[in-house]
Amino acid sequence: MTSRWLAASAALAALVFGPSLATAADADVERQLNEMQGRMQQMEDKLQATSDQLESANQRVDEQSQVIENAGLAETRGTGNGLPGFLGQIKVGGWVAASYFYNTNDPNDADLGGLGGDNAGINGRFYPFHPDHNSFALDQVWWEIEREINEDNRGGFRFDTAYGKTAALLGGPNNRSNRDDSAFYISQGYVQYLAPVGDGVTFKLGKFNTLIGTEVAQSPYNWNITRGSVYNLLEPIDHIGILAQYGFGDTGFDVAIGGVNGFSTDDPDRNDAKSIIGHLGYANDMLTVGVNGIWGGDFTAFDGDEHGVINGLVKLNVSDRLAFWINGDYAWFDADENPDAWGIAAAGRFGITDRTGIALRGEYVADSSQALFFGGELQPDDTFPFRSGAGINTWGITATLDHLLTDNLMVRGEVRYDRIDKDNGSNDEFFHNSSNSGFELAPDQVVLGVEAIYNFNKFGGE
Repeated sequence: MTSRWLAASAALAALVFGPSLATAADADVERQLNEMQGRMQQMEDKLQATSDQLESANQRVDEQSQVIENAGLAETRGTGNGLPGFLGQIKVGGWVAASYFYNTNDPNDADLGGLGGDNAGINGRFYPFHPDHNSFALDQVWWEIEREINEDNRGGFRFDTAYGKTAALLGGPNNRSNRDDSAFYISQGYVQYLAPVGDGVTFKLGKFNTLIGTEVAQSPYNWNITRGSVYNLLEPIDHIGILAQYGFGDTGFDVAIGGVNGFSTDDPDRNDAKSIIGHLGYANDMLTVGVNGIWGGDFTAFDGDEHGVINGLVKLNVSDRLAFWINGDYAWFDADENPDAWGIAAAGRFGITDRTGIALRGEYVADSSQALFFGGELQPDDTFPFRSGAGINTWGITATLDHLLTDNLMVRGEVRYDRIDKDNGSNDEFFHNSSNSGFELAPDQVVLGVEAIYNFNKFGGE
């Protein structure tokens, strides 16, 4: 009976108080919803204000860009204003190279000028960038700086400078008596422009490296430490003038033609004559073929007796580890008896591993009519030292082992053999066992050298 009364009482309470409880709960929920709606409205107001500010800022940027474009300043701004924008367009490279060389002939010391001075004359003439016997040298601290050109940036420049012994020796006759390691030399410095003609004609005005040959003054770009006799005896290094270059799209063919002061880097020109340089070539991933030349007047205050060099080269990349090149020159003078000379060099490099390789170079130069004597101004020194009127033939072989200690640091060791053969008379021309009291001569020499190069960028690319 009691339990029935309790159940009935509970039911009655639910009927009486239930609606009022439900009404209170609904009121609480409605209050919370109103508060949430208020907060959301505040957020929407803030987002709208931010959006309005961004739209206003973008409008100001568009207006400023239009003003710059109308003023013709858009192309000069680059990717940014001032120095940061300029530096962002510049490509920088370079390296530091040091070496030690020993000539087994033991020619005279550098201070014995009576026997030739620069490693006893002819001994060092065969490897002029490393002329000193039994001596350490800072060869090159080299910087390459360029603003490259393309369809979006048609104007640019290139500036290469060297510091060290190579810089002193590149400077011509006036610098070869000063072979310390504190000289500067500008290897290249030119303004360049990509003209919108066909696939694009590149113009260079200033000082630029020669088109002739395959070896260069820049150490890391050669397989051997020393440059060969074909390079040293027959080829120019750089010129001052104007050059136009054109590549025929994706065909692989390209041409170049220019006018320069001369075979040497004369500034001012030594006469009223100019020299013409040219190039015709083809290149793909495996094969490079080129025919290059220079011809013009090269004698002080005299516009006749022109001098010319014709060069042919072939480069072959057989695989990632095996490559070859062959390079030949013919040089002549339009003068009495028309003296001429020619030479040929061939080289190959095999990568033993990804970090170690070996290179071998062989070469031959024939100067039967003493063309290398003619117009001594063309030679780096006026004592190119053969002492008879006989025709001269030189040949040599060079072996170089290279190894990457790191991606940026290369060490190389080299053995080089050179020999002289004359058409008549004694072949002895290389100084041998020299001293203050006298010297002997020999027909050949063996030179040993080591070199270390730290490349600012990785060897073999980025």
